[in-house]
Amino acid sequence: MTTTTTTTTSTTTTTTTRAHRPVIAYVVTITGCGNNDKRYTREQAMGLITQGAAVLRHSIFLAHNTTSSRYDFQMYAFIHPLAKSCASEVFSKLGYTTLIRNIPFEKADIRGAYLREHIDGASCCGAKEYLKLYAYTLVQHPVAVVLDLDSLILQPLDDLFDALLFNQDDDAGEYSSKSTYYPVKQLPIHDTNYHHNNSNDTSNNIHNRPPMKSMISRNVSAFFTRDYNMVNIGMEMYAGVQGGFLMVKPNEEVFSEYIDIILEGDYREGQGWGGKYGYFFGGAQIQGICAYYYGEIHPEMGVELDRCRINSMVDSPYFRIDKVRGSGDSGSGPKCRDGRTNCEDCRTTPLSDILSAHFTLCGKPWLCQYGWLDSNTHNLCSKLHSEWFRIRRSFEESRTDHDSEDFRQLPELVGSFQPETFWGYCKAPGEGGYLPVKI
Repeated sequence: MTTTTTTTTSTTTTTTTRAHRPVIAYVVTITGCGNNDKRYTREQAMGLITQGAAVLRHSIFLAHNTTSSRYDFQMYAFIHPLAKSCASEVFSKLGYTTLIRNIPFEKADIRGAYLREHIDGASCCGAKEYLKLYAYTLVQHPVAVVLDLDSLILQPLDDLFDALLFNQDDDAGEYSSKSTYYPVKQLPIHDTNYHHNNSNDTSNNIHNRPPMKSMISRNVSAFFTRDYNMVNIGMEMYAGVQGGFLMVKPNEEVFSEYIDIILEGDYREGQGWGGKYGYFFGGAQIQGICAYYYGEIHPEMGVELDRCRINSMVDSPYFRIDKVRGSGDSGSGPKCRDGRTNCEDCRTTPLSDILSAHFTLCGKPWLCQYGWLDSNTHNLCSKLHSEWFRIRRSFEESRTDHDSEDFRQLPELVGSFQPETFWGYCKAPGEGGYLPVKI
């Protein structure tokens, strides 16, 4: 395996430097040039991808620089060599540090035959999805956040950064290294009634430990959400980590451990990693292996966040009625996908409570889709789409990356298709009606 590196940076928005702020790494990956999508030419596919890249970066800029955030940020794009020609220059222009990376292992070295033969199947990008693991190698940063390009940051994530870093002596404040647990306060934890059993903590027995609803162990080094849409009834505890959001403390040893797990190849046909995790779409890649790592190998290191507030996809919390009836469940009423008796409906979460969004079920904003979802999903998706276009407008108003008058001149908001949602950037439904950001 050969790996090459190219690093370039630029500034696309005016920033105010505040000295001594810890710098958070935000990571995206580009695995190809859209050659496999027959709906678009290579140029069209990359054009749509860069729409997400521009607005995502600006949303992060706003979260860190128009608030009292205690953290600075740096953008990274890990680019597969096959995508270098179409992605490296444009992502550099958008303010990303571009790093050319190959898959972090040789597929031929995987000892498990089934994984070796199927690692490129049942996913969007095959083994190239593992470029996301390189986030663990950014050890010059205290925290790295892996995001998909169709994501949006709506509020600062400082409380989550604080929770991961509270045991560092240099900036711990009242939560110094003498403390074993960090107060949860208003952290968006998935299940506050679940106590995280920290098997490495021998200072107190389990009866003396504080409940999870008030404290988090200092050994926690990752936050994630799960994608319960990918599992069937009875498999909730083995649901995959949603690949569009992963917040970690970079660690080369963790990176190496992941590679060892992949090369061991204990991904079983019909069962997944270790015979439990990941027999679903994307299970042989990031969504499955992260669930296995933080659910089976190191449960003391990861905490699941509330998917209604972090990485919100506006998904229904319930299994379809026909699936419930076919499961042998004699209970009445809807059944929660995450296995809990009561579950929040992410379709009705107030916009003001959402910290980050992921445009999967809602559809990409640049596709100008409207009115095709059920009413509950549609209402919140429309609000999130509107936020994306609001932040796009802010990007266009503040950009300083070009001297050309063509780029300095703001586009006219002439799109007449649902302007209250799309801000005048959609002339008609579908990507053909979208007025793109000039890159």
